[in-house]
Amino acid sequence: MSHAAKHGGQASATSAPHAAIDADTFTRSALFVIVLLSVWISFHPFSDLSAPPPSNTQGGDIANQIGFSLIFLALAAWASLNEPGRLKLLLRPVLLATLAWCALSVITSWAPSSAARHLAFTLVVMSISAMTLLLPKNLRHFADLLAIVALIVIALCYLGVFLVPKLAVHQATDFLEPEHAGEWRGVFDHKNEAGANMVLFIFIGLFVARVRSLALGCLIVVLASIFLAFSQSKTAVGVLPIAVMVPALIGRTRRPALASALVLAGLALFNLFSVGTVVFGPVHDLVHAIMSDASFTGRTDIWQFGIEAVMQRPITGYGFDTFFGTDQVVYGMAGNASWANTAADAHNAYLNLALTIGLPGMALAVAWAVVLPIVDYCRQANEPHTNALQKLFLRVCVYGAYASCFESSIFQQVSSVWFFFLTAIFGLRYLARTRVAV
Repeated sequence: MSHAAKHGGQASATSAPHAAIDADTFTRSALFVIVLLSVWISFHPFSDLSAPPPSNTQGGDIANQIGFSLIFLALAAWASLNEPGRLKLLLRPVLLATLAWCALSVITSWAPSSAARHLAFTLVVMSISAMTLLLPKNLRHFADLLAIVALIVIALCYLGVFLVPKLAVHQATDFLEPEHAGEWRGVFDHKNEAGANMVLFIFIGLFVARVRSLALGCLIVVLASIFLAFSQSKTAVGVLPIAVMVPALIGRTRRPALASALVLAGLALFNLFSVGTVVFGPVHDLVHAIMSDASFTGRTDIWQFGIEAVMQRPITGYGFDTFFGTDQVVYGMAGNASWANTAADAHNAYLNLALTIGLPGMALAVAWAVVLPIVDYCRQANEPHTNALQKLFLRVCVYGAYASCFESSIFQQVSSVWFFFLTAIFGLRYLARTRVAV
């Protein structure tokens, strides 16, 4: 995190709160809060879902492009004055190989200009995530900033529900998915996104409770849990307990091979009983026997369509982030599917990766985003003062990996879940290579 973190210096745990906030601390704090509020609240909060969604345009979202470009430039300027060499710790071979494969998929894409633009913006977001982790001066500062941001976002979500419910609660007049009427979404565009972020806030609350304030942490957990319940996000509610139990098991073993095998086994089971239902008849029959909706709210149609498309271009895929929503799919493949060709994404990050960067690219991405963070965690010393931070990042990584079996959160350009997933991936890498000041 800070200069002290790199060299293992110990910051005072008692004098910091009483000291005046200096310019450096203010700058770090302001940048951190601006970044996370921009990600979590977005540049389009409280959107009106009764209007038709904007069509896919070649120019992309101008507000996001301008906003995150300015944030990137501000962070780059700050990082250039604060040991930018520390960012090199994140440039591991698997990440470089993954990005190289993504670049290859751009060249072979059926829409290379769009794929190149999407990859460039994704790199900007990844860089922002990496630099944001350098901003906190120590562990307590990091906990304070996370608590502030979490409470602001949660408060806005509740204010939206009670003051402008039309813009914060799904309505029967929603242009898409009116069946979600009454389910809370807050500042987010969808109740599933709201639910996923409430899970992240629960993890943050548990972290704050251990590091900074038990009362403050419990408040965040309670508020986020209530909102999660009213969002009725099945994925978030179902994956949350697993994302707590699996890290607990990993914490007991701390053996990289065993921990990685445990996480990958869970990932394989999640995918088998989701996407696998359209491939294996017995699995479909079993899921149908135990679930009232074996279609996973219509996802099986999309998965069937996506698998068939992967088989046509299994190596390079169709180009980085250039499949769903493109004219080639919406219009060119209309005769090969019912409605799945009009879906926004695959509702499964791993299928989405196979579609866009091919099966080799998907394997590289899984190695970097799922396996190596577990290895990084297991290689860290089990020190009491950093255990809470390690557990926070591990829980986020496990949740992100498993929830991605039902949502497309990996390499999603502007997604609050993906951004904090990235933060956890990079955070575990930093912790494995540096020491953190208290």
